[in-house]
Amino acid sequence: MKIRHIGLMFIFVVFLFSISSVNAASYKDVSAGEALDMMLENPELVVIDVSPIYDKGHLPGAVNHPVGDGSLDEGIPMLDKDKVYLVYCHADEPSIAGAQALVNAGFENVYRLEGNYHVWIDAGYPVAMLMDYIDVTPKEALKMMLENSELVVIDVSPIYDKGHLPGSVNHPVGDGSLDEGIHMLDRSKTYLVYCHMESASRAGAQKLVDAGFQKVYRMDGDYKSWIEAGYPVEK
Repeated sequence: MKIRHIGLMFIFVVFLFSISSVNAASYKDVSAGEALDMMLENPELVVIDVSPIYDKGHLPGAVNHPVGDGSLDEGIPMLDKDKVYLVYCHADEPSIAGAQALVNAGFENVYRLEGNYHVWIDAGYPVAMLMDYIDVTPKEALKMMLENSELVVIDVSPIYDKGHLPGSVNHPVGDGSLDEGIHMLDRSKTYLVYCHMESASRAGAQKLVDAGFQKVYRMDGDYKSWIEAGYPVEK
């Protein structure tokens, strides 16, 4: 009888130990300096930004899997469990949730940037941002056209024949022409986008940015402001 009790106690102790081992599985917090060292020493380190404002600024090379909208949960099955992961956000709660989600999914090498994006900025370390287009005035646009002979001016309106900026090409944004033409454009060049409507010129400029073009400008006030400035047009 005593032997049976000892056996049961042994099984119980093993069970408790296994539970504590599972609970002990966790990520490790690292400082901004330690995170930087990891990035420099391990070229295969995967840095995950779990915030919804990745576009506003992020650690160099980071990928975006927001934890709040389910994107991280959807992306986890596609991640390599053999790699090392560094998770951060702009607040503790989501970065903790994101790091723990990886651990719960069986990832063993998970780290979290303690203090998140804020401490990285405070340390003066580099950040990356998604490029955006820049608004320019008609005067600035004219100067660009005069000084840069390779500037590509794109009119995204459907009434190009009614009047357009000198030398401009027509890729209407509304009928899909711009989408079809983007892949034929030279990404190394500078682009100036305008239309007869603000919403269309903004959409056109953003399409170039989203396609990876880095030097994109939009003429604020569009064609109307160009005319009001008394600058030349072609028909």
